[in-house]
Amino acid sequence: MSALKPKSRLLSLPQAAEELGMSVNTIRAWIYQRKITFVKVGRSVRVSEETVQMIIKGGTVPALVEGR
Repeated sequence: MSALKPKSRLLSLPQAAEELGMSVNTIRAWIYQRKITFVKVGRSVRVSEETVQMIIKGGTVPALVEGR
């Protein structure tokens, strides 16, 4: 029997909120509205580091370079 290995670490809601610089209530609202992917382990809710990185990458706006 092979064990499943997570692709990335699972973060608690306070940890995910800290990484994103947001409140825990915002993360909870996104989960309730199904705006982000989450993992339920028993009664606990977790967000993967991969999901947090995708949120950051998806919201990143490149700088405009003048003179080109």
